[in-house]
Amino acid sequence: MALSVIEVRDQLPQETAVVRHRLSMHEVDRIPGWIGVTFEAILRAGQQPAGMPFARTLSVDAEGMDLEVGWPVGAPFEGDAEVHGGTLPGGLLAVASYFGPYEGIGPAYEAIRAWCAEHGREINGPPWESYFTDPNEEPDPAKWRTDIHFPIRA
Repeated sequence: MALSVIEVRDQLPQETAVVRHRLSMHEVDRIPGWIGVTFEAILRAGQQPAGMPFARTLSVDAEGMDLEVGWPVGAPFEGDAEVHGGTLPGGLLAVASYFGPYEGIGPAYEAIRAWCAEHGREINGPPWESYFTDPNEEPDPAKWRTDIHFPIRA
């Protein structure tokens, strides 16, 4: 696993355009399609993405997970039947860049959780991943960059 140094960032809340879905752990390959759906909805609304696409894990249980998948946008997003406006939270975040294939990202999450515990930082909400590399443009999974964000308390 290749993980950058974990750093603390202070971020303002970010408006988003998202789809929300419940899926099993075996359905995560649907995420790229939802990124495309939200991108098209943003353009139809006359907006542009204001950052990289992301997936935010709202909850996880034995049956699967609840996700928000989409893009940051520069202004509140009105939405439609499938794509809704949302917000990524502001405040302190523990952030690290993971380099590698998506199926190997689990240990990076554990490393960030362990870092938070070691540094007295309480996790304060659902984490999310921001995708900096398009696998259609970079075929080498070792070069794929995914930033992992954990909201934390001061």
